[in-house]
Amino acid sequence: MIFQINAAFLLALAGANAKTLRKLQDDSRICSMTELSPLPDDTKLLLTTTLGGQQVIAAYEQYMGGEWIGSNTALLAEASDASASPDTVVEDGMSGDTDFPFMDMKVVATMGERSVCPDSLGEMLVGVPDGIGAYLLDDETVRVVFQSESYGPLVFESYGNFVNDGQSRMGGSHIQYIDYDRTLMSEFMDNDEPASSMVVGMGQVISTMCNLKGELIGPRNLSGPTTIGAHFSNTDADGNYVVAAPPAESDWFLQSLCSAHLEQKHQWGPNLGVEDDMFITNEEWMTYAPGTSFVGLSAHAVDLANSVDYALGVFTLGGFEKIVEINPEVEGYTMFAFSGYNGAFDGFEHTLDMRNSLFKRSDGQNYTWSNDIHPARIYIGVKGKMEDGSDAPADDFLARNGLRYGYIYGFAIDMSENGPTGGLWRDDFHRDAEKATNGAKVDGWWLKQPWQWDGQVRNFEYDGSWDYQDQPPYTGEGSGRENYAWWNGMGNDMAGCKTEHVSPDPRPSSGAAFIQGSTCGYFGHYYIEDVVGRFADLRDGQVAPNAFRGSYYVYQGELDVTEQIELGGKGQYVTGDATMNYDNPEDRITFEDIDGLEVLAAGDELYVIIQEDSGSQYGERAVLAHLEHDDDGEELTYYFLAMSGGALNTRMQAGVSVPKGTFTRATAHEFSGVVDLSAFFAKDDNGDFVLSGDDDGFAKRQADASVAINDKDILLVLQAHTQSSGILSAFQLDRGGQIYQLKPKLPEDA
Repeated sequence: MIFQINAAFLLALAGANAKTLRKLQDDSRICSMTELSPLPDDTKLLLTTTLGGQQVIAAYEQYMGGEWIGSNTALLAEASDASASPDTVVEDGMSGDTDFPFMDMKVVATMGERSVCPDSLGEMLVGVPDGIGAYLLDDETVRVVFQSESYGPLVFESYGNFVNDGQSRMGGSHIQYIDYDRTLMSEFMDNDEPASSMVVGMGQVISTMCNLKGELIGPRNLSGPTTIGAHFSNTDADGNYVVAAPPAESDWFLQSLCSAHLEQKHQWGPNLGVEDDMFITNEEWMTYAPGTSFVGLSAHAVDLANSVDYALGVFTLGGFEKIVEINPEVEGYTMFAFSGYNGAFDGFEHTLDMRNSLFKRSDGQNYTWSNDIHPARIYIGVKGKMEDGSDAPADDFLARNGLRYGYIYGFAIDMSENGPTGGLWRDDFHRDAEKATNGAKVDGWWLKQPWQWDGQVRNFEYDGSWDYQDQPPYTGEGSGRENYAWWNGMGNDMAGCKTEHVSPDPRPSSGAAFIQGSTCGYFGHYYIEDVVGRFADLRDGQVAPNAFRGSYYVYQGELDVTEQIELGGKGQYVTGDATMNYDNPEDRITFEDIDGLEVLAAGDELYVIIQEDSGSQYGERAVLAHLEHDDDGEELTYYFLAMSGGALNTRMQAGVSVPKGTFTRATAHEFSGVVDLSAFFAKDDNGDFVLSGDDDGFAKRQADASVAINDKDILLVLQAHTQSSGILSAFQLDRGGQIYQLKPKLPEDA
């Protein structure tokens, strides 16, 4: 008989025979262990009778040879295609061209690697990596938090993680951490040591999970609704499981945790910002069974101090790309910018019919599906309040951080011919070579959305994601905003380009501001103006302003960037070079599908790292640019950092993977995620680190900004969709990828 082996057994097997082999170290806390013992003959015999057992044996034997966290030094990313690099050896498990023109880079972690740390012995890194953050666990330890963009039972199902004292098993995306010795990590870019030489810990971030009702998530009822403890991203409002496929082993699954951001207490100044360190993340898209109702996809706030994940309803339930805290400027409030989706759900037809049976748009038209019909959005949370506006207990994590009660605001502009865009919606405006030049300004208002989260779990037809197909509030007769509309991508009736990653303006002195990217290759800077003044003018009983003046400045339109990209002699593809994007079916002269986007501060200057997710056949690009929007006739210059993947890339065609043996098919890679580590390694005149583990987020912001761009240490994430075989498949680790540490080396005049 052939049995199917389960993930729990596989994980236990990976750690088998190892605990007695642990190397005791009196003078070091670095995770280290001798090689694994061979599998006993009776275990091998058992595995030969299981489905996939031979693959498990091969994977175990590969772990016997190493594959500890940080042990791989080969890079998937490359400076040029191997065909343009005569000295490059194209071999599985080895690097390509690593002579990067504008940075130095090393690997700190590779998906599929295995922990040899005592508390997590045998656990493995789950791909594909995406959202990432880092903080000081203590004065000696940098904790890197990252998540996998995994899809549960829909494709490449990863093993499940037990939560709530084993009462429930959560599959899909994982959130894991790796701890690094701070001193060794600060020296990592100056030596040839592998990252395994500085790993001091690893584990799962989440141990407790709460749903939208605040209940502990429990086991799934297999024969009917789960009335208590349902994970509502997988169900309708009654707790009926409605996803197109059930998990193989888990009760529930976190679907496609996309980008994320780590927010630290009071990062914008004294009493300004969240009250607790948190990792804020979000589920992205879903395939629901046809004909079913569903709640939708929530954001999540992870209390890092207590390892608790809270599902969030305040941002709507349309699924997201990225959510970041921005400077609220006033005490007692938090402010977030959020991007993406607004309803990327297959199987939505029944829900659309339900919406139109219950509600009509103010123009008398039926609602169309909500996906990608929305403006730039912010959320203002009121600290210390429950969903009904009453005072919350002092120890309520969500209420302390303004994540129970607050308001969403969308960016609206005058859409008449006399307005700032001449009546063009957001996407068409950025395609206009006369209008969307660097520094072009669009004035508008941030207007409070009608919908507000009240703590009641309802199906998606009642969600706030639909509001952006209607006329904004506060635009009626006598308002002076009679011609205003939400500045959507393509209007109220048609999906526009997706708003991809969003980044805060990292300078506390800049006030409430953020930078927003788009799959159409444009990005720019939004400002929320006179925040302090508007709050000072609140009338008695008014909790937050109805509107704020706002502005938007273009950094880059959806325009030709080929003359703006500096390759530094690299970026050579099989055909052509990285000044262009070779998206299938046609070549692009613009940026295409900007996905990753994070802004860094060096003094008062801003720099951005842009990462595409276009499906480029020759390799996806990552670039770095100095930002300004002075409207001086000068466009930005982009410095090529690296490329990776691609269906026609030479190394991908040859089946190269890291770890070796994990290659499946030649397809795209994707850079996604950036963290500025500079504050952790900055030193004073005495050679001591300036930041302590007890310092708040504002101290980190200041220390980050004190480091010049070419002195910074930065984490960069790469997803490798080419890899899902070998140890990744055998141990249910989804797909591959790497996390890198890099130092820029831009020209002095950059």
